[in-house]
Order: sequence, then C-alpha cells, then structure tokens
Amino acid sequence: MTALRWDIVAQIEACADMAALAAFFADAIAPCGYTNSAVSAYLPTDKGPAPHLFFTNTPESWRRDYIERNMSAIDSIISESRRRIAPFTWTELRADVPLPDEELPLRALVDEWGLKDGFVVPIHGPGGYFGVASLVSTRELPPPSAEQRAWLHMLSFLTHERCRALEGVESRSRLPEPLSVRERDCLRWVAAGKSDWEIGRILGIAPTTVKFHIERARNKLGVHSRAQAVARLFLWGGS
Repeated sequence: MTALRWDIVAQIEACADMAALAAFFADAIAPCGYTNSAVSAYLPTDKGPAPHLFFTNTPESWRRDYIERNMSAIDSIISESRRRIAPFTWTELRADVPLPDEELPLRALVDEWGLKDGFVVPIHGPGGYFGVASLVSTRELPPPSAEQRAWLHMLSFLTHERCRALEGVESRSRLPEPLSVRERDCLRWVAAGKSDWEIGRILGIAPTTVKFHIERARNKLGVHSRAQAVARLFLWGGS
C-alpha cells in the first residue's frame, strides 16, 4: 500500500497545470463512485476568509448558480468543514446537523442538479488557512469503507497541496524540525494500514509510545490528522 501511495504522489507531482491535476483527480475518485469534484480554499484577508476555487469539473451552470447566489455563505458543508478535522459524507452530515431554513434554496439546487451523495475532506493549515475537497455523486453510494476513507483523505490532501504549489498559495515550506527515525518509521507503518498495537509489535515498543511518536510527527508536519501526516511525509521525500 505504501508503494501504491508513493506512486500516486509522483503522479500528482507530475501534473504541470491545474487542468492536468483536475483530470487526474477525476479519474482517481471515479472508481469510488464520485462523478464530480471541487477543490477550494478560504484564504485569510482583512475582511475575513475569501473563497478561492482551485478547480472543479462541475457543469458551468452549477458553478454559476453557486457563485452568483453566494451559496457558500449558507452551505453547511463549508461551515461544518471549518470545525471538523475528519472527512465526512453527506449522509453523516445530515444525521448530525438539521437542515437550517436558510439552506433550503441550496438544497433545492442540489436536487435540481441531480446530486445524491458526497464525501467532504476538510483541510486546515497554519494562520487560519482552511480548504475543502468536495466529491459528489449523481447516485446514492454505500458508506465508504475505512480503507476508502483513508485513500480519499490522502488523495484529497495531496491534490490540495499540489493546487497550492501550482498557484503559489501558501506553498509548502521546508520541514521546520526534522522527524526522528522512530517518527518516520511509525508513519510508514501507518501508511501500510497498521494499528498502534501492530506497529508496537513490529518496532518492539508500547502502543502508547507509538501514539506519542505519531502525534509528535503530526505536530512537526503541521497537520491535523494521521493521513495528512503520511501524505506530507511522502511529499517531503520520506517514503
């Protein structure tokens, strides 16, 4: 699995422009049943966060309606992504958050567009940086497996990082503090799908020590989840 993910990193890094990256992302999420996507960021400004669309392959009419009617201001996907770290599906969001009255016009548009399901990956960075990868489908999908969630999470984060690099938006910097050998080892085994207990058995350390090393690595890498820590490690050539 690590080799597969490193191959994906190399393919994403090879995308020379946004059009190539959007096409690659569309092909990568298609086997999971997602037909359209959008990757965006909300950049800090003096007047508050400003939306910035990196790419989308949604129909022009969808983009026009969403942007011209300022739907991001009432979209619970955006508001929930601001406060969540883990990815979530539309079904999970609807179960957790009642539909507010002000969002009814957006829900009507979603129904008009024929969208049935979605998977959302929140992305947070330093200084209030906030991004979203939104994957949608025109048919209802079964709940994603744990492996699919991890795959889509990592894929979305890597794609978002490449978007930032291509447009020069808070491009990733050098690692401020090097990871220790043990921290790298733990993250590599996380990438292979191992639990803290399994990693501890492999490395001959306690599961609590494994968790400690992973959390230290995550903090050094400036990310909010293990999947993003693995992705950033790969981006810095730590595979």
